[in-house]
Amino acid sequence: MGLEGTAHTVSCGIVDDDRVISNCSSSYVPPKGGIHPREAADHHAEHIVPVIEKALSDSGLTMKDIELIAFSQGPGLGPCLRVVATAARTLSLKFSIPIQGVNHPLGHVEIGRKLSKAKDPIMLYVSGGNTQVIAHLMGRYRVLGETTDIGLGNMLDKFARENGIAFPGGPRIEDLALKGSKLLDIPYSVKGMETSFSGILTAALAFLKKGERMEDVCYSIQEVSFAMITEVLERALYYTNKREILLAGGVARNHRLRAMVSSMAKEAGMNAYMTDERYCMDNGAMIAQAGLLMYESGIRQKIEDTGINPRFRIDEVEVPWIESSSSFSYSYSGAESKIYETDFFGRPALTKERIIKSYRNSDLDSRIRTARLKNEGSILRRMNEVGIDSPVLYDVNREDLSITMEKLQGPTLEMYLRENGMDEKIMASMGESVAELHSMMISHGDLTPNNIMVIDGKLCFIDPSMGSLSPGNEDFASDLFLISESLKALHDVNETMIMSFRDEYSRRSRNGPEIIETLEKMEKRRRYV
Repeated sequence: MGLEGTAHTVSCGIVDDDRVISNCSSSYVPPKGGIHPREAADHHAEHIVPVIEKALSDSGLTMKDIELIAFSQGPGLGPCLRVVATAARTLSLKFSIPIQGVNHPLGHVEIGRKLSKAKDPIMLYVSGGNTQVIAHLMGRYRVLGETTDIGLGNMLDKFARENGIAFPGGPRIEDLALKGSKLLDIPYSVKGMETSFSGILTAALAFLKKGERMEDVCYSIQEVSFAMITEVLERALYYTNKREILLAGGVARNHRLRAMVSSMAKEAGMNAYMTDERYCMDNGAMIAQAGLLMYESGIRQKIEDTGINPRFRIDEVEVPWIESSSSFSYSYSGAESKIYETDFFGRPALTKERIIKSYRNSDLDSRIRTARLKNEGSILRRMNEVGIDSPVLYDVNREDLSITMEKLQGPTLEMYLRENGMDEKIMASMGESVAELHSMMISHGDLTPNNIMVIDGKLCFIDPSMGSLSPGNEDFASDLFLISESLKALHDVNETMIMSFRDEYSRRSRNGPEIIETLEKMEKRRRYV
């Protein structure tokens, strides 16, 4: 039996190894505005017993048939979590049944895998408070990318609330978007594997004040924000060489998002699985499924271990029941471009052609590809001028949106680390190289181990298409954040190694201590659950 109650929904689900036996829910709908935690908790306290009784009745079972009680331990709203945790502990003690606290996003992953039969997918988890790209690597689910400010669902709900649309706002925005066709100039905010949605909310509200149609604003919100997370999802496929995609979470019910992800998967030759819409929203069955897998893998909890954790992250949970793929692709192909060997007046070269992405609105796609081509050319040229290790820029062709550059001989940093392992020396070398880049007033914008090469023992930067030649401390700190988080996700990097990188950066960078301080503030606000 699984009990869910992290936010607006209280639910009870019962599963076995093969199927969902029953699932019953009750949702709190605020009279106005967003969710009020105390009022939602009062709702849960009032409805949790009837919900449990209904789930048992629908299943034809009694508590004597239940072999495990699982409950959502976090993340979520504290008052709501406490109601469900108390109910779970009460049932466990009264009926002498083992108890298991479950990470809420883990439930979304595992109910999606159970129903779709996906084995080892990259998951796009999109809900009110969460926007994450998740993959199983090295014994647990790793967060490869996430929102840097607010969740996508939260952004949709805030936009709806500002315009008198009842909670939840997503379904109504989807209906209005179907009647829109004009793509407004809403910011497309992607940096590497990270996304940002607060600027979209601000721009959308401003367009309404200027007199734009609500339908066109809703259309633009969806086209831009969904394209952003689909791009990051595809990039994660190439980082990990996974072959399956799983879409889950409340926002995953949106049919335009499902169409985008399906289109991207088809073009990339991947298998896309969509969680049954009935189980995209928070539900008890997903908690039951995750709890079942944890218990069958030998994970145990005592009553005293069942305190709630409102900021419980999925990457804190050991997941031994999956054997994840460990093969990584180092081919020239990428999520956004096709790269092929060529010759430039007798010199070995690579030509990088920006690929049309049919899942994106065609005008948006053209805008993104053109902007990134120009940016990459400008930044590579500047790197060449100031002596930053990078491929020599040979040519930029704006007609076919391609760029030709020197062909470097050597592995990516990602390949190098997998073959040679991680140590403090390479981390310190990274700190020195990034400090040199930033001291020349250049930010990279997509600083991951896949965009750094190791050439004759030196680090060389490639693909700076999301960077800036007029950066501020936030841009510099974003580079440090991206490389730190990607290393943590793709490798078992301890804090000592991260500090070796940051200490060397701070020592050698022009404004190192100030930028590190900005980074620390950024991390506190960015680490969403």
